[in-house]
Amino acid sequence: MKYSHIAGTQRIARPEGAARRVQARRRQIIEAAVATVARLGLSRTTIEQVARAAKVSAGTVMGYFPSKDDLLIAVLHDLVEEFDSARRAALAAAGEAPAAALLALVDANFDPKLIEPRKVAVWYAFWGEARARRTYMAVCGRLDEAHLADQRRLCERLIAEGGYGHLDPEAVALGLNGVMEGLWQCVLVEGRRFDRARARRLCRAYLAGLFPREFGPQAAPRHDKIQ
Repeated sequence: MKYSHIAGTQRIARPEGAARRVQARRRQIIEAAVATVARLGLSRTTIEQVARAAKVSAGTVMGYFPSKDDLLIAVLHDLVEEFDSARRAALAAAGEAPAAALLALVDANFDPKLIEPRKVAVWYAFWGEARARRTYMAVCGRLDEAHLADQRRLCERLIAEGGYGHLDPEAVALGLNGVMEGLWQCVLVEGRRFDRARARRLCRAYLAGLFPREFGPQAAPRHDKIQ
């Protein structure tokens, strides 16, 4: 921690030190809420249970999030922002080639830092509980639309550049999205045993059936990032 010296011996923390502590405590509470929702679901999660998981008082939690709804919305926003940042970074790192960009999106969808059992359970908790579905759509709708639009745009380029005029880009993108969402459900069932490399291979196999030159056995090999 950085300090400024006052009157010889007195020292006070600089503002940035306090801000870091606030952010660290907020992160601690968010992560405790993720674990609690994953274990109990939305309706059974309480401020007290989150406080217990975070090893702080209920009053501390409410100092950051005045109500349970405020806390849950913050959790959902946090997951959305994390995934959206990873999606954007994956596309930026992939370069201009549409095939590489599509595989980068697949990698992001199975990144162990993003798609781990507790976080997937929270995504589905919001989607599955009727009272939360409107909230889910309000917060996640833009992310879902942007993610699908990226896939559709890349499929359009692959179709145009590869001469696959018989394919419909929206249908291809929806199909890939469906494969990935189905595999996300496997994360809930299999937990830590979920095989991320296999999930990526299955997505590539789907793409190879439609774009054999770009994703088939004869395509240039690409390092599989998923461990």
